Amino acid sequence: MEPRSAGALSRRRVLGLAGATAGLLGAGPLLAACAPPRRGDAAGPGPVARGADVPVERLRLALPSSLSSLDVGRESGVLNYTVACLAQESLLSVSPSGELGPGLATSWHQPDPKTYVYRLRQGVRFADGTPFTPDDVLASIEEIRDPGNGNALAYAFAGVRDVRVTGAHEVTIRLKAPDGSFAWNTSPGGLLVSSRAFLRRNRGRIGTAKTLLLGTGPYRVTEFAADDHVSLERNPHWWGTRPPLKRLDLSFVPDAGTRLVAMRSGAIDGALQLAPDEARTWESSAEVTYTGDRSVVALAFDTKKAPFDDPHVRRALAHATDREGMVTGLLHGRAEVASALPSRDMWGSLMSPREVRSAYADIELPGYDLDAARAELAKSSVPHGFTAELHYPASGPQVGKAALALAGALKKIGVTLEVKEITLEQWVNELGSGRQALQFLWYFPVTGDPAELADAYLNAAAVATDIAHYDKPAVNRALDRAKADTDPGTRGKDLMKALTTAAPDLPYLPLWWAQTATALSAAHVLLEPGPFGFIGPWATRVRAAA
Repeated sequence: MEPRSAGALSRRRVLGLAGATAGLLGAGPLLAACAPPRRGDAAGPGPVARGADVPVERLRLALPSSLSSLDVGRESGVLNYTVACLAQESLLSVSPSGELGPGLATSWHQPDPKTYVYRLRQGVRFADGTPFTPDDVLASIEEIRDPGNGNALAYAFAGVRDVRVTGAHEVTIRLKAPDGSFAWNTSPGGLLVSSRAFLRRNRGRIGTAKTLLLGTGPYRVTEFAADDHVSLERNPHWWGTRPPLKRLDLSFVPDAGTRLVAMRSGAIDGALQLAPDEARTWESSAEVTYTGDRSVVALAFDTKKAPFDDPHVRRALAHATDREGMVTGLLHGRAEVASALPSRDMWGSLMSPREVRSAYADIELPGYDLDAARAELAKSSVPHGFTAELHYPASGPQVGKAALALAGALKKIGVTLEVKEITLEQWVNELGSGRQALQFLWYFPVTGDPAELADAYLNAAAVATDIAHYDKPAVNRALDRAKADTDPGTRGKDLMKALTTAAPDLPYLPLWWAQTATALSAAHVLLEPGPFGFIGPWATRVRAAA
C-alpha cells in the first residue's frame, strides 16, 4: 500500500495508472502459474499441450510501446514487469487468478500480526552462477528502502521496521504496525530480488543497456536497446524445470499498422497487449486470445475543485456517460461495465464470489439518461453549463474514444468538454498534480488484493494517490480497519463497506474492467491464461503448437 505520508504520487503508482510505458492493456493470458512446476514438486503441470516437449528455438513478439529501463524500481509499467519477471523472482509468486504462492520462499508464516517469516528455497543460483543467499533478499529490500535511490517500490516497504537473516535459509520481516495486505508486497509487484554484489557494483545503472538485470529467473537478458528491443535467453542455472523456449526477442513497435504488417510478413510471431479494436484485425492472421486483466478505467472527479466539488455536477456527468455503449461500441464487448474500482475477481479469499456479486449489485451508479443529466445540472452551482478539459494518453486510443463519446453527450446538456490527446509522459506528470479537475484513472493491479485500489484511491490518508481528494470519515475508518486487520473475512467486509459507502458520492465513476488481447502464430501456444500472466515467468509456458 501507499505510505501514509504526504508527497508526490509515487512513480510505481503513477505508472500503474496507465500500465505506464506499456501503453494499452495490462496483465495478459500467458501464464499458468507464477510458480510453475519445479524439480521435486509433488504436483504435475496438468494437461500437456501438443508439442510440450518440443524445443522452441525462438519467439519474436511485438510490444505496443517502448521501455527506457528494465529496472521496475525506475520504470514500473506493465511491459517492464513483462520483461523483468522473466529474469528476476520474488519471495512469493502470484498465480494467474491472483493468489499468493511460493517463489524464492518455499513457505511463509506469521508468528504474530507484525512479523513475517520466509523459508527460502535451497540450491538456487543467479544467472551468473553465484549462489542465492538470505543476504541477497536483505540487499534487495535495502535497495528499495534507501531514500537516496528514489526507488518506485519504496511504498511497499514504508511500514517495515527491520529485515533480518534469522537462519541459514530464513529471512524475517518485522512491521511497525499490522498490515493485512503486506504479504503481497513480497510478490513481484513489490519486490524483485537481485544479488548484493550486483546491486553494489552497479548502483544507479541497473536496467540500462550496459548493465541489464541479474536475477534467479528462467531467462537472462542478453541485449537491451532502449526504445527498440530486448532479447532474452534461457538461464542454464534456473532451479525450475527447463522451459522449451530457448530465446525470446521482444520488439517495441508503437504503431498498430506496423505491428500487423510485420505479423503478416512473418517478421514476428505475434504481439502482446493489443487494444480490443486493433485485435479484431489480427483474427485472420493469428490466434487471438482475450482474457480479463482486472484493469479499470474510471473518471476521477476532484471533489475539492469547482465545479466537481458539487455532487450534482458529478451526477450530471455520470448520467451523461453511456458506459454500456462504450463497452459494446468502442470495445466491441471485450470488457465489462465496472461497478467499482476493484473488479469482482480481485476479492480472492476475502469474500466469496456470491457475496461480492451481491454487494456489487447493490451499488447503484447513475445510468445513462440525458434528461436526468439536465435535471442534475439544473440543481447544481453551474445550471447553465461549464467548460472542462479531459486529457488522455496517446497510448490509449480506446480511452480517447470514450472521452470523445462523453464530450458529444455533454454537448447536448450544455457542457463543453475539451478532449486533448497528450503524450504518455505528459499525462503521467499530470496525475496527482491537482492541475486537472477531471481525469482518467487507468490502473492495472499487480496484486490480487482489492485494497490495492480501494485504500489508495479512497482513503484520505493516502494523500499521494487520492487523486479525487475524497475525504469521508466513515470510508477512512473502514479502510484503516481493513489495513490493520489480518483476518480475511473481516478485512473483506471493511473493504466492501468502504466501497459501497463511497459509491453514492461519486469521487470516481467506474467505466469498465478491460480485457487483454494476445495474438500468436499458429505454430505457438501459451498455456493456461490468467489475468496476472505477466507478473511472473510467462515465457516458460510457451509451447510448440504441434
